[in-house]
Amino acid sequence: MKKYSLAIYFVILFILCSAVIIGAKVLGQQGAYLAQVYMLVPAITAIITRIFFYQPKFSDANLRFGKLSDYFKFWIISICVTVLSYILFTLLGGITWDFTGQVFLNRLAEQFAATGQDINASLPTGFTPMTMLLIYFVGGLTIFNILPGIITGFGEEFGHRGFMFPLLYKIKPWVGIIIGGLIWYAWHLPLVLVIPQTTQYPLWQNLLNFIVIAIGSVCTFIYLAFVYVKSKSVWVTSLAHIAMNNSASSFSYFAVIQNQVLANIGLALTMVIVVAVLYFKKELDVFPKYFQDNDAG
Repeated sequence: MKKYSLAIYFVILFILCSAVIIGAKVLGQQGAYLAQVYMLVPAITAIITRIFFYQPKFSDANLRFGKLSDYFKFWIISICVTVLSYILFTLLGGITWDFTGQVFLNRLAEQFAATGQDINASLPTGFTPMTMLLIYFVGGLTIFNILPGIITGFGEEFGHRGFMFPLLYKIKPWVGIIIGGLIWYAWHLPLVLVIPQTTQYPLWQNLLNFIVIAIGSVCTFIYLAFVYVKSKSVWVTSLAHIAMNNSASSFSYFAVIQNQVLANIGLALTMVIVVAVLYFKKELDVFPKYFQDNDAG
């Protein structure tokens, strides 16, 4: 029954994701806004599957609020993961720093100009581009992780970690961890069709990026799955996820990419280090215990 539910989940996920991507392509440049809808599709899929095709319904969905201390702990840990990644980006030569933020602002102004808009005219009265940049920098590390960030994180976590991962893990632990991570990575790939790509890379570089990012994605999947089973709350996991995303965006305002391959290697190496730390500290032992407790219950 649970394997059947998992198959149904994948079918619905494929149909809904395909519909969003096709809609985005039809809409052209404005279709990029549908990327946010795409991020909510896993949660929508999991809700449909749980209601109509999953006997336990929401009893094992870990919708509990969880411990307040877990939110703070995994928020800090996720930001530390981002800091480590940017340290490795720098050491590997993947980025250089522009602490004025002017490179980012110039690039943003060019994007506004390409659509016939003036970046200064779009700002609230009394605000400069640098003021807004600083607000978004601080917000990405703090308040933006709560709302709407945690809702965006929920879009992925309720589906991928809250439904797909446990059912895959029960097939075989390595299936849940490795195959689950690769499926999660593959799920992100169609976004390339929606989000404009400004740089073209040679085939060998694309292949190398594909492999490196796949490794990093599997390790990130393991980290977020760990947060899920450790906290037993999809909301804590959503916060940990969005904290990584938003903090990475915050630091990117002051970073200039010099070599995308080296940056991707730095990101993958960061997540490998995170998983290695969890492994050697025996934190990953929480997986079998969590599923044993669930089966017993």
